[in-house]
Amino acid sequence: MLKRILTALWGIPLILWYIYLGDQVFFILVEIIACFGLYEFYNLLEKKGHKTLKLEGIIAGFLYLLFLYLETRWAMRIFLPLLILSILIYELIKKEHSIIEISLTFLGFFYIPLLLGYLIILRNLPLGKQLTYLIILITWISDSAAFFVGKFFGKHKLAPSISPNKTIEGSLAAIISSAIVALIFGGIYYERYFLPAILGVTLGIMGQLGDLVESMLKREIGTKDSSSLLPGHGGILDRFDSLMFIAPTTYYMLYILKLL
Repeated sequence: MLKRILTALWGIPLILWYIYLGDQVFFILVEIIACFGLYEFYNLLEKKGHKTLKLEGIIAGFLYLLFLYLETRWAMRIFLPLLILSILIYELIKKEHSIIEISLTFLGFFYIPLLLGYLIILRNLPLGKQLTYLIILITWISDSAAFFVGKFFGKHKLAPSISPNKTIEGSLAAIISSAIVALIFGGIYYERYFLPAILGVTLGIMGQLGDLVESMLKREIGTKDSSSLLPGHGGILDRFDSLMFIAPTTYYMLYILKLL
């Protein structure tokens, strides 16, 4: 617990400062998180005996986020499909890897840099700084609420075959706390409450699903943490699994709810 607290004491202010600065600094932060997350993902698969195109996958993720930062629409509409086609044609010519290895490589790309890329998109929106703070706070607060309520009051298992420690009570606490944070945000920046509350509930649910997906991966591999990179917290995937689901959900929900 002490290691967890010490890591949080320097990690949280650093992330908040990077969000405040935005632009190149925030882009570099997202790149670091995505590349290390991909490295962890491919290492986990290798522990299970699955080979991947580790280097190619990390380079693809790095380049996608770079072009996303430089020109969002161009990256999503042109660069992304060209990147996928290029890797497939490259492997068709070389014939060094199986279709399973290629598929697992793409799975890591779609799971990590593609989803984390929405942080860059969100940060560049109107109210981008505030929206990024919102989803970071929702992620942290909902995770903490789920942990403490589940630990002290949880009696009903949520998904025992995937994550034995997660409880229904903890998940409900995460969803409610997300709604409260979104309500406060909506009152301050939109002077509206109902639609931000819907956003908060949705993000609370998606954050729980993101956590369960990563737990499913670790259960399949047979490991407790994705790595030991962050003392007391595990790895990048352990710390940012919920955020990878929350970021893209926020982007599309803002348009659906007409909050942009």
